[in-house]
Amino acid sequence: MKKLALLLGSLLVVGTAVQAKEVVVAPVELSKEVVVLAEPVVEEVAVVELTPEFRPTGYVGLEYRAYGNTEGHGDKKSSNDEWNNGSNRYSRLQTTFGVAATEKFSVEGRIRDYSDLERNDDRYTNDESGTETRLRAYYKHNDLFTSRVEYKDTTSDAQSFEYQARLNVYKNEGALLSKVVFAPKFKHTMDSENGGAYKNTVGADIEYAGNLPLGFTWDGTIYLNQNFYGEEFYTNAGLTNNKDKAFEPEVELYLYRTFGLYANEKTTLDFNFEGGYDPYTFAQYDKYAEKNAEIEKTKKTDYSLYALLTLDLEYKVTENFALSTGAGAEYRNWNNTAQSEASDWRWQPVAYAAMKVTF
Repeated sequence: MKKLALLLGSLLVVGTAVQAKEVVVAPVELSKEVVVLAEPVVEEVAVVELTPEFRPTGYVGLEYRAYGNTEGHGDKKSSNDEWNNGSNRYSRLQTTFGVAATEKFSVEGRIRDYSDLERNDDRYTNDESGTETRLRAYYKHNDLFTSRVEYKDTTSDAQSFEYQARLNVYKNEGALLSKVVFAPKFKHTMDSENGGAYKNTVGADIEYAGNLPLGFTWDGTIYLNQNFYGEEFYTNAGLTNNKDKAFEPEVELYLYRTFGLYANEKTTLDFNFEGGYDPYTFAQYDKYAEKNAEIEKTKKTDYSLYALLTLDLEYKVTENFALSTGAGAEYRNWNNTAQSEASDWRWQPVAYAAMKVTF
């Protein structure tokens, strides 16, 4: 029995072992395939900044402006009313042009032709007549320094030549003070006969501009003029104290504001304000000069203060061609300009039509 039990036990162990071998799962051999990812080849391309090729640009403008009678002009028969404006009922045909010929060189011009529209009446006087021409050429040496040459021929046929070395000493767009240009200068002025009545001016101009609250902008110029005269002037009514030079600065200060009333793609309608000192003049001496056996006096200080209000309409026919028209009035102390006597401001109506072509 023991032998039988041992035999049965051995068979049971052998059977269990065989069964265990049958249920063992053969290991799955995974394919060890190596995947090589190709790295993208980036070619370094040199970036070349192309400067736009310079192309000459410019403009031509034409404007006809007509002025009416100053408020109350002619109410009194005398033409010597001190407050009366000496320029009434006249027109001004103005031609302007400018060309930026190269990146450094540019020219601009302004020609004003004045015509008398007055009636032949003792009540009316008019000081405006003749043609005024101003030509300027600029050469930009660098961002700081520009040379300017100017030629001017006035309505009285007096001529002048001026050179300025213009230095851009400050620039900050949008600020209260946005630019300052300091321009040392030399100017030669001669009368119509090109005789001894000439004047040489040495000094500097200081141009400035900026922005104010409520949409106002401002600009102007300070003229520091040391004048040397070809003919003597006098500093007393007795015509005995003679001089030939004087320091005579001037100040211009203007305010601007545009109120947009209507605008679409081609048309704009604006109400514009412009005003200020035009100019405020100072002099080292009261000057006396003998003219037609009478003594003519120029005071040390005087000023012309004005405000111009206009309604302006512009229509863009094309991108480079615009038409405009407007009307308004100017308020100014016309003849009483001496500092201590300036008074009697009066209105003068004005209307204009203009065109401008750019290229």
